[in-house]
Amino acid sequence: MTDARASYAPSASAPDTLSAVGFMVRVRPHWRDTLRADQALGLSSGVLLHAGPPLRSRTDICRPLLNAACAALLFEGQADDADQARAMIACGEVELRPAQDFNVATPLAAVVSASMWLHEIVDVEGEGRPTYAPVNEGPGPAMRFGLLNREVVKRLHFVHGWLGPQLAEALSEPVDLLSFGAAGLARGDELHARVGIGSGLLLRHLDVSGEAVKFLGANPQWFLNLWMATCLCVMSAARVYGKGDVLIAAGGNGQEFGIQLARAPGRWLSAPATPPIGPAAPGVPADIARLPAIGDSAVIDAIGFGAQALAVAPTHAANFPAERVATLIHTADALLVAEHPLLGRRIGVDAARVPAGGTPSVCLAALDTAGERGLIGFGIAPHPAVLYVGERAP
Repeated sequence: MTDARASYAPSASAPDTLSAVGFMVRVRPHWRDTLRADQALGLSSGVLLHAGPPLRSRTDICRPLLNAACAALLFEGQADDADQARAMIACGEVELRPAQDFNVATPLAAVVSASMWLHEIVDVEGEGRPTYAPVNEGPGPAMRFGLLNREVVKRLHFVHGWLGPQLAEALSEPVDLLSFGAAGLARGDELHARVGIGSGLLLRHLDVSGEAVKFLGANPQWFLNLWMATCLCVMSAARVYGKGDVLIAAGGNGQEFGIQLARAPGRWLSAPATPPIGPAAPGVPADIARLPAIGDSAVIDAIGFGAQALAVAPTHAANFPAERVATLIHTADALLVAEHPLLGRRIGVDAARVPAGGTPSVCLAALDTAGERGLIGFGIAPHPAVLYVGERAP
């Protein structure tokens, strides 16, 4: 991991950046399979995958992420109780590693363990790498909200013991995911905070029934995880190209926010994260401390959707002050590189074009710092400005 304060300044490699985004535009992501992480990644029982850049220390982890890691160990049967799980993490018996380094995008505080089921996204044009995201847990007692209790572990058993295999069986052929993203954009979803159009259309496309339909139908966000992996697949083409200043990774771990650039694949630039600013959930006191940005769903915004697409999402934009929305739209216009022929939007955030006083931002759910309440609202969090200034990277 690299400290961004001493490592990055915008380069003048505009032609390489244009070429990198050109590869991204040609990617055609399809949902090919849903399978276990140990099968898809060769993930061992001694590794858990978390969102964002590497952690500074295994003994200094934000509480929601630590809760999620403990829930995963309880789900896997590797720990008998939370105290044992925490001890396993603290002593290094279980290692926490960035999910995006494994071509996986995991939401909020959620971790990925060996027995969890992942959606596999492939590029049928061959430009991008296969990418993955865990099956969405739905609303309520979910690990991604950073909670640790019996109901969270029970939900993990339902999602990864029953629902994952059901979704795998429902796939008779690969599903073109860009078409569902395009439908969402056309009908007012910015494809991060709001993905309900894609969720509904995709559910009607699948051959599922009974309990699966009931669960997915009550979860308007279930398309989100698939779209995270889709965006990661698109960006992976620029990662393979290996040149230019386009973003190819972005995410927060609840303490730091990190990015990667096409010209330095695998090299995280990170800095302290800030919490998302926005409305509180009903009944949540305004003074509850919000966790700094967490989650790999930031890849959605880092490719050009979410906070970079508020211009096409007036319903979500109305949750924020008009002046702030106008600034975000202006910043997005300055950052995005090339028109996508199927999505009707420009994609590719060029780090060399970040304007003075503005950075890319992320539409995010807000979690409580203490890991006791879970989801407490939503908002928008900017990338740390220090990621885009400093000494030129070698």
